[in-house]
Amino acid sequence: MKRDFYLIMTGFVSGIALSLYLYWKRKKIIQKLNDIESRVRNVQMKNMIRGIIFETTSNIRRLITNTKGVPQKEKEYILKKVEEKIRKLEEIV
Repeated sequence: MKRDFYLIMTGFVSGIALSLYLYWKRKKIIQKLNDIESRVRNVQMKNMIRGIIFETTSNIRRLITNTKGVPQKEKEYILKKVEEKIRKLEEIV
C-alpha cells in the first residue's frame, strides 16, 4: 500500500516538474520571438523580408500556444525544433 502511494506521488511530482519545465521553455521561446520582432522593426530592410519574418514568428508562436491534446514527448520535440529555428532566425537578423 505504501509502495503504491509513493509511486503515485513520484509520478505526480515528476509530471508537475515536467509541465513547469515545458511552460518555462515556452515562455522563453515567446520572449525570443518578441526580441527578434523588435530587432526587425528597428532594422531597415525590404518589406517582403520583414513580412516573412513576422509571418514565421507568428506561426511559431501559434504552434507553441496551441498544444492541447498533444502528448508530452511530441511537445518536447516541437519545442526543440522551434528553438533550432529561432537560433537560425537570430543569426539571420
